[in-house]
Amino acid sequence: MFEPISDRMAFSQKIIAQITDKIITGELEPGDRIPPERELAEIFGVSRSVIRDAIKVLSGRGVLDVKHGIGIFVAKSRDETRQLVFTGEKIRDLFEIRQTLETQASAWAAERANTEYVERLKKTVDEALKDTSDLKLLAQKDAQFHVAIAESSQNLLLVKIMWMLLDALGESRQKALEISGRPIDSLQEHAAIIEAIELKDKEQARLLMHRHLTSVERSITSADSQDIRK
Repeated sequence: MFEPISDRMAFSQKIIAQITDKIITGELEPGDRIPPERELAEIFGVSRSVIRDAIKVLSGRGVLDVKHGIGIFVAKSRDETRQLVFTGEKIRDLFEIRQTLETQASAWAAERANTEYVERLKKTVDEALKDTSDLKLLAQKDAQFHVAIAESSQNLLLVKIMWMLLDALGESRQKALEISGRPIDSLQEHAAIIEAIELKDKEQARLLMHRHLTSVERSITSADSQDIRK
């Protein structure tokens, strides 16, 4: 399931990225038990102290649930977000929150993201481009991109909020990806945001994320209006 750590990237950061991606893709589901520290250390080829650091971060983000003496589990989704259905005004409300959080996250990412964070962002676009007709793959890579933006901001509270919203975001994400031409547009917009982050241009990163979210919201509301007319 996991891959050994074999380069000089901050060890715990790369472990965090792998575990995060496994959860987003569904390979690890809420309530799943992950291997204990000793086994994870062997899998990743690092010391147990590095594993403990990664688990501490993921636990702090609300991603993992550490039950001492029992094991380490993927945190269960919040019932409130899982039950939300976003239509009409709720779509608007969701995107107002996203505009507030993700535009600032993009600006912070431009200030704070190191090379490894940027490479992780690029990977989400590169892997999505392998098959733009695979909506499941596109949804996974879109989620990975937006979570990685939050993580690149290096703001712990922001990351926790993004994880809390992950289920709710899935509803709007699915709506957007089903719109003709939207997947390619989103990938191009993602690439532009990444370029601004890599250039450390925080105002451009903020502006491009704002335009991206506005474009996605417009596509979703337009599709909803067409459905109603049918």
